[in-house]
Amino acid sequence: MATKATKIDLLLGELYKRIKEGFYPPGERLPSERKICGELKVSRDTVRGAIRRLQEENFVDIVPKGGVYVKSENLKMTIGDIKSSTQILKSQELKNAGSFVLSMKNRGIDAVVKFIEPSSIIPAGKNIGEKLDTNVNTKVLRRYRIHYASKKPYRILDSYYIADWLGGLLGKDEGYIPLFKWLYKEKGVYANKAFEKINIRMPNANEAKLLKISRSQSVVDMDRWVWANDKTLFEYTRIIANASLHEYTYLYDISKEVSE
Repeated sequence: MATKATKIDLLLGELYKRIKEGFYPPGERLPSERKICGELKVSRDTVRGAIRRLQEENFVDIVPKGGVYVKSENLKMTIGDIKSSTQILKSQELKNAGSFVLSMKNRGIDAVVKFIEPSSIIPAGKNIGEKLDTNVNTKVLRRYRIHYASKKPYRILDSYYIADWLGGLLGKDEGYIPLFKWLYKEKGVYANKAFEKINIRMPNANEAKLLKISRSQSVVDMDRWVWANDKTLFEYTRIIANASLHEYTYLYDISKEVSE
């Protein structure tokens, strides 16, 4: 005997249909609980139950005190290397585009950089000095900012660059300057190699607020190092990204010995 659909099931089906048909477009905020209740003649408990199900099934993001937003599937950034997939190769922002903004532009997505704090030149200190393998007194350019894609907070970046190389960017927070192109034009060197270390965890309160996600939604915590063609390590960046908008792929050889 088939189980009778509950009120939550019926409402979920209607909301799911509206999302799929574009009545609630990707990245847009859903109507308030009150409006859905009035339009579809259901209780607030039913609305909340259906929205929780949508979140569990990865159709919406619930932003504390900010509302419920339809996920933008086209914003997902694939980072990795699979030779058979051209799309994935195009998504490697440093390898093929040089930056997040250009990588998104190549995919037809509007991307914006907003600074959380004005850029500044400071001593590296113990932690950043170790990250950049330099002296604690070495001057570094700090750039603390957020990347937005289609008006949605995408990730937080806290970057430190050797000031002797990139200090000329101080105060140039407005507008978009392709960093690697600027470095090549001003210093005659180019970015040559990057290494990234990834961890998945829950966000702290400030990260959740900046990314407009709940504390129960995971983030990607990435450390990134970038070297120039003369082997100088000139950048260390810590990236905190909305995990639902990123995926990582890896291609590697398997030793013959494991099969022998």
